[in-house]
Amino acid sequence: MLEEELGTPICSVRGSRQDGVPIVAVAGEVDIVTAPLLRAELTTQLSQSPVVLVVDLREVTFFDSSGIGALLDAHRCAEDLRVVADRAAVLRTFQFSGMDTVFRVHPTLGEALARSA
Repeated sequence: MLEEELGTPICSVRGSRQDGVPIVAVAGEVDIVTAPLLRAELTTQLSQSPVVLVVDLREVTFFDSSGIGALLDAHRCAEDLRVVADRAAVLRTFQFSGMDTVFRVHPTLGEALARSA
């Protein structure tokens, strides 16, 4: 977790599992400073060779090309990488970069977990 000077977290990344599927949940701002946190957790989860990996961005308030880069690196290594995002700020980054055609972007975690490969 990275914090601003006042101790307020600007980004948190945590891994968990639901129904045997690894999930990387991200909250706060993902930018050049915080993207290494995302990249590190993605690497940790991918080291276990999951068939499906879900990245939950529903609590992300800012997402720039650094976050896209971390996801692209994971996408190259993952068999099936799924993204959950429902905030306009995050979805715009995917759309403007053209990455909405590269990643499976789902509006809910349940939908991402339910999709078959």
